[in-house]
Amino acid sequence: MPLTPSERSQVASYKIQIESYRKDLQNIKDRKKSRSEYFANAIKNTKDPNSKRSYRQSKISEMERFAREIDHKKADIDRVKGYIANFKK
Repeated sequence: MPLTPSERSQVASYKIQIESYRKDLQNIKDRKKSRSEYFANAIKNTKDPNSKRSYRQSKISEMERFAREIDHKKADIDRVKGYIANFKK
């Protein structure tokens, strides 16, 4: 059964939303890479063992936070794809 104009509009809106989520996801990945490089340089250039330990712990916690953000955005994309699939049934 073909989609009504309002359903097509809704699907188009969902597709725009998915693109927005994908851009957000790319931004998160770029920030993650940048922060990882920052911590790698900080660890490499620090002589104090306590500072190195602190940087390593900070890096671990930030990378875990980025991983959660990435998983959340991927779940958002999958959720919206599910909405689109429901229209096409």
